[in-house]
Amino acid sequence: MRKLGLPLGILSVILASCGGGDSGNGSGATSYAFVPPALNSQRLYSETITDNDNSTIDISYTETVTAQNADGSYVVLQQNTSATPVLVDGVNWAVQNETVQDNSDGQVTSYSYVNGGGTTVTCTEIPHGAGPDYPLAVGMSWSLSYQFSCDNGTPVAYVQSGTVVDLESVTVPAGTFSALKLQSTLTWTDSQGSQRTQTITNWRATSSSVSVKQSVTIAYAGTLPSSAYAVSREIELTSD
Repeated sequence: MRKLGLPLGILSVILASCGGGDSGNGSGATSYAFVPPALNSQRLYSETITDNDNSTIDISYTETVTAQNADGSYVVLQQNTSATPVLVDGVNWAVQNETVQDNSDGQVTSYSYVNGGGTTVTCTEIPHGAGPDYPLAVGMSWSLSYQFSCDNGTPVAYVQSGTVVDLESVTVPAGTFSALKLQSTLTWTDSQGSQRTQTITNWRATSSSVSVKQSVTIAYAGTLPSSAYAVSREIELTSD
């Protein structure tokens, strides 16, 4: 379950898509380059989900860097930490175990998982998933569109626009961090005709580029999902 796109989230044919662009870096603003995670480093996240029935679901998962490539891209193994399914309102909310390929800006380009039938499924995000290109500075903005598909499924178009709004001190269970505060909107319509708009606030540590906190609200239009669905997500770094 990709969280921001997602995990969620979240998420193969190659189609043309519009690239993202950065603008408005702010006069004299400090610029922050992307800091790639160290090989074998692991982060633990906790997530609280509120669904459409106002149920609260608590889950957690780890992200472990398993490979680094010469071009700056890297591989992350995302693993659910719950020993049993997290079943609420007939839905298993536990994070799906995935092997995720990130590019040199920490944007997802593909991920794979093993489905219930034992078959490996590969999903791609072309040219890459959500998030701005680095370097980042307070005042800069970005916009991008990408195509998401799994194996030979019909691609779904995603559009995101966002701004780096501030530099803040943020405290989470893993500690207190100096972090860039990013605000964005991500929209898409799935194959069932459900239109989603995610409003995302994300804090990324300036020292490591790691996401330390994320707050997401999700609005729906068109055909509503047939089962329970998330209307908000709160994610925090528990240990690093």
